[in-house]
Amino acid sequence: MFRSTLFRRATMVLASAAVACTLSTSPASAQPLPDAARGIGELQALAAEMSPVASNAVNQLLGASVFVPKDVLELGLTTPQDFMYPSPTLGCGVADEPATVTLASAQAGPNLFPPITAGQLRFQAIPAYVAIPQSSDLSVAWINLNTFQGGIVKLDDRLPIINTPLLSKIVDTGAGTVLGTMFGTVSYPGDVNCTVVPTVGTFTS
Repeated sequence: MFRSTLFRRATMVLASAAVACTLSTSPASAQPLPDAARGIGELQALAAEMSPVASNAVNQLLGASVFVPKDVLELGLTTPQDFMYPSPTLGCGVADEPATVTLASAQAGPNLFPPITAGQLRFQAIPAYVAIPQSSDLSVAWINLNTFQGGIVKLDDRLPIINTPLLSKIVDTGAGTVLGTMFGTVSYPGDVNCTVVPTVGTFTS
């Protein structure tokens, strides 16, 4: 939807190259290839079942292994790690503009508030649109480059009592370097629907 066929093919080539570079840094005796191929294949298959947008986002994610993760404090108070760039967000904006951006980050544990344990990441998004979200299918696809485990999760945390979407989710990613991509839609009062174009990032869990 958001990428041409040529771009999708180029992204898949980049993904293959990125995975090859990652695997080439491992000792030969470790033999990581079977687990890596399985984890990546399962993530791609899961995305394909969801939608073309999810597939595009995952392909973009797998091509992002050249990114450098930010340092994380481990004193019970961690610093959110930003995605690489604000996500263009279509269909809503400020002062009648047709678009805005969404800021996204991931926060690692151990962290006191919000409570995040070691081996977890809390993905969170903040659209630059002044209104209270009504519904959301905002999602994050992720893969841990150390374990080659991954998945696709909805940021479906909700504020108690008033049941408002918080656009966040704590995910058991395991310790390691985690690639993530965020995508989806957020709906607001007045039939306003914001489409979040995929953004990507690398995080230390």
